[in-house]
Amino acid sequence: MTLATEQSSGMTLERLTDFFAAWEAHDVDAVVSFFAPDGAYYASVGPDDEGTSFRGIDEVRRGVAAFLATYPDAHYTDTSVTLMGDKALAQWTFQGTTTDGRKVKYRGVDVLEFSGDRIRVKDAYRKERSAPIGG
Repeated sequence: MTLATEQSSGMTLERLTDFFAAWEAHDVDAVVSFFAPDGAYYASVGPDDEGTSFRGIDEVRRGVAAFLATYPDAHYTDTSVTLMGDKALAQWTFQGTTTDGRKVKYRGVDVLEFSGDRIRVKDAYRKERSAPIGG
């Protein structure tokens, strides 16, 4: 994992490393423990402008559990985190297999916002593999 930092209002690169390790370990409770009680997780896919929105700690738990259940072998590599005060950007490569056997791999980024040392917003974006634009 590559890490870079500027002064933060409470979040540290060490905590962010632990947060991403919890995702990698498929530990829903550990992932959720990093969120503020009123935190939000915006998944990269879904019906809303923000993907699928999970707001509040119970909904964040539900969203994290649903994501990890969809990809039982979810794995992240090439993670790079840049911390900028009360925000961070995390770039990563995701690989997994859906419960129906479809393998996926994509690059993505999380835009994170913090309240102290807790995550207020985790907004995920990803590159979808398809035929080239204009080709």
